[in-house]
Amino acid sequence: MLKNKMKAIQLSALALAVSGTMGATQAVAEMEMDVSASVSVSNLYLFRGVDLGNGSAMVSGDLIVSSQGFYGGVWAASGDAGLGSEYDLFVGFATEVEGVSVDISVVNYVYPSDDSSDQFGDFSDIYLNVGYGPFSVDYQANVADGSIASGDVEGAKAAGVSGFQYIALNASFKKYTATLGFADYNDYSSDKALTTDGSGVDVSSVGTDYTHLDISYAYNDNLSFTISKIVDQDTIELTPAGTKFENHDEDPLVVISYTLPIE
Repeated sequence: MLKNKMKAIQLSALALAVSGTMGATQAVAEMEMDVSASVSVSNLYLFRGVDLGNGSAMVSGDLIVSSQGFYGGVWAASGDAGLGSEYDLFVGFATEVEGVSVDISVVNYVYPSDDSSDQFGDFSDIYLNVGYGPFSVDYQANVADGSIASGDVEGAKAAGVSGFQYIALNASFKKYTATLGFADYNDYSSDKALTTDGSGVDVSSVGTDYTHLDISYAYNDNLSFTISKIVDQDTIELTPAGTKFENHDEDPLVVISYTLPIE
């Protein structure tokens, strides 16, 4: 991935405008920034063990600017089946202390083609990754809820449910990576009864706890293969029908991804 070095960013204009901050300006007289970009294509839009595109292929791209552990950028994709095209804005900080890596960031999801979730701040998640050697743990939680009241993971990346959390355990060995992820919807439980009497409840959009397992193989720096499967999920009992509903398809998903750096 190309890294364009941009040195000697002088803040002379700011120093002239705000003379009282001359000391701080001189201390930040030179900054080094890395800029990278890439484009990717995959046969599925896989996110937290769920196919958001309902079988459709996805094209995506990213642009990232980083300096001294801080980073920010944009990731855009052709979108999912629920809310259409998407772009994500993110900022974060990553560092390593005595072999322990820490990465924390905030991501804001925007869906321009959907009126209910096309504004900045409608859907936001906080991400935390802590790693040591080949092992790492991910923790993700929503920090802003949009106008979608139910927990539509396929449409809103679970941001519409208050108290949503996602935890993943990762292990890497050479070209292989395994991820065991657990999605926790605190606002819904497996025994919450929903009626089918025309009350307007859209059962398909209700979030239910689930666990998935992903196994990935990186053929090279560009091409990767992933097998993903829902291994466990809660069910919702519908009343008065008495039937049970499961939110996600448990058939294995096979994902092929190709990423190309932009130089």
